[in-house]
Amino acid sequence: MDNTPLDDTTAASKPPLVDAHAHVFCWGERPRDGFLSQRTRRSWLTKLMLWMTGVHKEQGATISEKMRSRLLRHVDQSTLDYVVVLAQDAVYRDDGSRDDPATHFYVSNDYVLDLAKRSSKVLPGCSINPIRRDALAELERVCEAGSRLVKIHTAIQGVDPALARFDAFYRRAAELGVVLMFHTGYEHSCTVQSQDFADPARLERPLGHGGTIIAAHCGTCALYDRGDQYPSFVEMMHRHDNLYGDTAIMAGLIRLRSLRRLSREGSDVTGRILHGSDYPFPPARLPFVFRTGLFPPQRRNTFDMDLRIKQSFQFSPGYACKLLELLGHPAVSR
Repeated sequence: MDNTPLDDTTAASKPPLVDAHAHVFCWGERPRDGFLSQRTRRSWLTKLMLWMTGVHKEQGATISEKMRSRLLRHVDQSTLDYVVVLAQDAVYRDDGSRDDPATHFYVSNDYVLDLAKRSSKVLPGCSINPIRRDALAELERVCEAGSRLVKIHTAIQGVDPALARFDAFYRRAAELGVVLMFHTGYEHSCTVQSQDFADPARLERPLGHGGTIIAAHCGTCALYDRGDQYPSFVEMMHRHDNLYGDTAIMAGLIRLRSLRRLSREGSDVTGRILHGSDYPFPPARLPFVFRTGLFPPQRRNTFDMDLRIKQSFQFSPGYACKLLELLGHPAVSR
């Protein structure tokens, strides 16, 4: 009699699940690791997030340690196989020097590279502001250290991706096989340099270099925002096969229509949508109760609950696993 558990075959054939878009924050006890500006620390949104996530109950001597403990605990307990944890580069002046007074949210690349050493489920997503003097050298360094995804936060970091001055950076990323993720859509969580830089139409230049580009948030905006950059995202998706989007923050209250709107696009769009949560920002459960049930088992883990909501929209079979293929991750070959 064969006593092999039936689940073994299922688990072996099931593709690995990955969250393409999660954050870790540093309060600022060790500024070289990362920090939030005094203005950001005092904001109502920061205070609300600390209360909602129960950070103060976590293990650790400092707020930064508590936030890190919460992240690693949720990652390790989730049903996900991998989570991309993103760094956040600083604001830089036009001469390439770092501008800390203008930086309100910073997490160093070394910090997320270290997190990847602490958990085998963490994939480091480094961040490089291409304005910095050593942008190319830093790109080479983090790639060598194991990061195959680099985030550029257009609105917060003050980066206009349409500028020709960044061509060498885009070209080298494509040569290295590094996926570039750009923030698109309106930004609400932190002080911005320009919302206009987040328009997906400005990704024409980096896309032209042939590398894989992810438009984080798919250009979506809140219900109350003045503009709507989502149509621009859809137009760009029709024009460029190397453009992808992620669903980070789309299960939040202020973007309630985003998931339904996106899921109704044709397969040429939905087939290139990747799963992203925007952790630690939690999903809103009540608006999706008819999709998930009143007390879904996933509710105990932020990562799992976010995935449960978004999988109910059935984007494509590769929605929660295709990122690994784009990154050239060894789990794909297995």
